[in-house]
Amino acid sequence: MDYRLRCSRCASYSRDNTRFRCRSCGSVLEVEYNYRSLALPDNFRSLRISNGKYVPFFPVESLRAGLGEGGTQLLQRHMRITKGIKLYLKMETKNPTRSFKDRGSSVEITKALDFGFDRVVCASTGNMGMSIAHYAKVMGIGATIFISANANKAKVAKIRKYGARVVRVDKDFNEALRKAEAFALSESAFVCGDYHFRKEGQKTVIYEILEQMRYDVPDFIFVPVGNATLLSAIHKGLMEFRMLGWIDRLPRIIAVQSEGCDPLVRAYGRKSRISYMVPNTVADAIAVGYPTFGTQGLMALRDTRGDAIRVPDHKITEAVRLLGKEGIFAETGGAAGFAGLLEMRGWKGRLLEGKKVVVVVTGNNEPRGRIWS
Repeated sequence: MDYRLRCSRCASYSRDNTRFRCRSCGSVLEVEYNYRSLALPDNFRSLRISNGKYVPFFPVESLRAGLGEGGTQLLQRHMRITKGIKLYLKMETKNPTRSFKDRGSSVEITKALDFGFDRVVCASTGNMGMSIAHYAKVMGIGATIFISANANKAKVAKIRKYGARVVRVDKDFNEALRKAEAFALSESAFVCGDYHFRKEGQKTVIYEILEQMRYDVPDFIFVPVGNATLLSAIHKGLMEFRMLGWIDRLPRIIAVQSEGCDPLVRAYGRKSRISYMVPNTVADAIAVGYPTFGTQGLMALRDTRGDAIRVPDHKITEAVRLLGKEGIFAETGGAAGFAGLLEMRGWKGRLLEGKKVVVVVTGNNEPRGRIWS
């Protein structure tokens, strides 16, 4: 589709599509489409579900860096612990690098190629770096990954295995982010990560859920939150499908964070702006002290009459174990949504009774021994 980049805060438009932040105020950008330019084939709904199917909804002409991401299973599960709930699990662990990050990486690396860049850079706590390093290697461009101090060592090893240059940062993700953005400006590298083009790729999670449920809109969707990119992407995808008349209502989105890193939950509860906090959680994939798309995430919760839940680390670890007993393997960050469902069931059980509930299982890149030993 025809698109332009608009600042999420001051609403000014960027004339440079390679920019990753607003020149005026430094806020994140949004892809704003001319939806009248949307052209779908007549057989669109019958096409096989994959990330590539949704190219008409992307700011690209073709998905040059598509590596088979998307098309992940939506499993219906009947578990004793969730009895009375119509539970569905969206298995993002089946993507090429075993996390939902691949959906956004395919679009970001495509844009880097379209713009003529021969190297990319990103900040990561682990999964993002793995995904970008893999996609960059396959597409023949260089990658530099700035890694936060709390990153999983096994993930860092995999990033190096993909051939990326790893730069360790002594502080948390937000410091790694600052260094990655500075590197991009000084070294003429394309910035990947939790920015506007990635958000477009990640909104296909909700496209697929709706198609797999034959447009029978679920009542609740539980989403783990780190940078809140997936949360805001799901909201955008819902709004687009409603605009097309394919759905007539919105599910309630429930954002889930660890007690040790819950800036979005605090802001939502206090009806205030998001404030930075130092991450302290075993769920490294969602250990982000200041979510890049936090403001947009709060908007998504308000617009869908959703909620934000914090869960102690030991309950997240227990959620990993309970899923594992069902043959569903997830890392701590990936299982946080399920932990949020169990937490909400404990104090708002009646609200969930008989409802269709989707939990996004976002990744599985931790050594199992870390959880089950």
